[in-house]
Amino acid sequence: MGKDRGRGGGRGRRNFQSRPYNKNNWRGQKKEHLKQSNFDGNSQPRNNRQPQQKCTLRENQVGITEFTNPDLSGFTAILKSRFSDFHVNEINTEGHVLQLNDINVPKLEIKPVDAAQLEEWRKKLENVIADDVWQQIAALSTAKYDAKSEQHVEINVTSLDKEQRTQIHQLVKQLYLGKLVSKTLDQAEKQDEAETETKKVIRILKPKPGRSDNRWNFPGEYVNFVVHKVNMDTSEVASTIANQLHLRPSQVNYCGTKDKRAKTTQSFCIKRRTPEAIANAARGMRNVYIGNFSFSSKTLKLGDLQGNRFRIALRHITQPQEHIELALQSLKERGFINYYGLQRFGNSASVPTYEVGVALLKRDYKLACELILKPRDNDVEFMRAIREAWWENRDSAAAAAKFYNNKYIEKKLLDGLASFGENDYSAALRRIPRNMLLLYPHAYQSLIFNRIASRRIKEFGLLLIPGDLVYVEEDNNQQVPDAEESTPAAETVDPVEDDMEVDADNLLEEESIFKRKVRPLTAEDIASDKYKLSDVVLPLPGYDITYPNNECAAWYEQMLAEVGLSSELLRHKEKTYALGGAYRKLLIQTSDLKWSFRRYSTPEDTLIASDWEQLKNIEITPEPSESEGKYMALLLEFSLPTAAYATMLLRELFKQDTSTATQMQLEQAEILKKLETEPPTVTDEAQPQPI
Repeated sequence: MGKDRGRGGGRGRRNFQSRPYNKNNWRGQKKEHLKQSNFDGNSQPRNNRQPQQKCTLRENQVGITEFTNPDLSGFTAILKSRFSDFHVNEINTEGHVLQLNDINVPKLEIKPVDAAQLEEWRKKLENVIADDVWQQIAALSTAKYDAKSEQHVEINVTSLDKEQRTQIHQLVKQLYLGKLVSKTLDQAEKQDEAETETKKVIRILKPKPGRSDNRWNFPGEYVNFVVHKVNMDTSEVASTIANQLHLRPSQVNYCGTKDKRAKTTQSFCIKRRTPEAIANAARGMRNVYIGNFSFSSKTLKLGDLQGNRFRIALRHITQPQEHIELALQSLKERGFINYYGLQRFGNSASVPTYEVGVALLKRDYKLACELILKPRDNDVEFMRAIREAWWENRDSAAAAAKFYNNKYIEKKLLDGLASFGENDYSAALRRIPRNMLLLYPHAYQSLIFNRIASRRIKEFGLLLIPGDLVYVEEDNNQQVPDAEESTPAAETVDPVEDDMEVDADNLLEEESIFKRKVRPLTAEDIASDKYKLSDVVLPLPGYDITYPNNECAAWYEQMLAEVGLSSELLRHKEKTYALGGAYRKLLIQTSDLKWSFRRYSTPEDTLIASDWEQLKNIEITPEPSESEGKYMALLLEFSLPTAAYATMLLRELFKQDTSTATQMQLEQAEILKKLETEPPTVTDEAQPQPI
């Protein structure tokens, strides 16, 4: 198995650098590594496989083309050079920024009862619990647990009321502090051949090691806790905790997904699992820390947050600070276009997620399945082999068997094809969890929104025009819930059984309410200066939506018609794929934007302290002097509402593409530029390291 997964024969470690890392000569080693990775035509790679050409999505391919201030030039900076450059802290519904600052695990403490009160209860119960019974109970508390023998004492409490039975439970709990547990049972007792009598007994037991009173005595049924994760998907954290607690992943609740390549803090919620059990479940995960436990009577749901607080370091700043300050001030005043970021559309230009969404909306389920399983240029090696095998042989069972776990969408779809038949594409798609399946049609909605937003800004600039939509007064500060901000990826979620038929009668009232959430602006509204462009919302296309009362409305139908759709056709026969529509702000303004500049010496310097580093008083890299600090970074701090993308804010500053491919090219160019202009501090030969 190890060989199959790239660990055998030395092939899996072909990029391993055997020499020790020399921090004083990082430039020389980096330069040598770059030279080796960019071999010339006379040299040969270590293996015969052709290097994989990856083609990632660019912003202009998903309708992201305009800026709020196109006349002001941007600047070059590197985003997410390290995942420690990107920090996200959730803002809860009360407006508090979540921070992991308490790792104490609360344990249920038995509330002490006054000794005199215990003695009074004991005397009142003498007729039921004699001294010899108390001696048996005391002996049981000191006995060693033996699974093969019945270790319990039973007390007949048929003659006692509920309050008196509770006093016995309290006595056992107070006197033996977890060494014994008790419970009330109903036992049937035969009187003669015809009659039976039920009696009540309290059974006092020796608990299994590691267990005590299993009754839930915490303040609320739901345990809330804060998760601080580093370079890990939210869904992966939830799935791992669920697996350790023997739960379904859907039983581990959170308000929204957070970036993987980042340090993020967010709230989780689990029903009736002790904080100690949850802490133990998370203990085995690297770079995941939990704490700030609390209890509530309600669970968390997707969207139960106000937004997110971002702290970001942008490296390799080369432009004058005065120019960057102008760009920042412009952003603060004008805001940025509220585009859906590239994360919404997957990471493959050859099969963007919105193409799958179009196929689903047009009921072409065969094409949708083929697009999901189609080989693509950016697959990891094992996934590429599975896709190619299925594409060539169309043997779904054989392809599904090659997965080593059940968390991938592709695995669920292949299992569906194997179960329902290779040609029953509609049934096979239902094996994908509904929340993940919906991301495909939502991606198409997002594409239309981006294109409409770009055309609106290009043709009318930042001016209000009659017919623009705003929320009605009582909803003016509300954001209509949007789809979850993530892309179809590895996810372990149990399939959701859905009633796929639309009940039109039950939708009529909802439709009228949803359409009344917005109204068009009049010329008088615009003249009153009461509204600004940041109040304007654009619809995501759907069958139950109010479109702008101006020429923008026609743009929607034109764009839908390009792929053979219309607003009415979005009223799908299958409920899963029906798109009612939604509203989304055209612009976002960041009134709390803060920034500062700082120098650093090497690309490995840590520039922002994470929650965990602050909690543990771990110092980040101190800022060097001006003579020692070779590089400049821009540190940003700001808050965004739910469903807004920080990358789109940064794009307004950069005035350039923020795709992963572009950022990698920029970083490599900056490093090579520095290596060429600055000689290494020591010789290129790696220095011996102390042992």
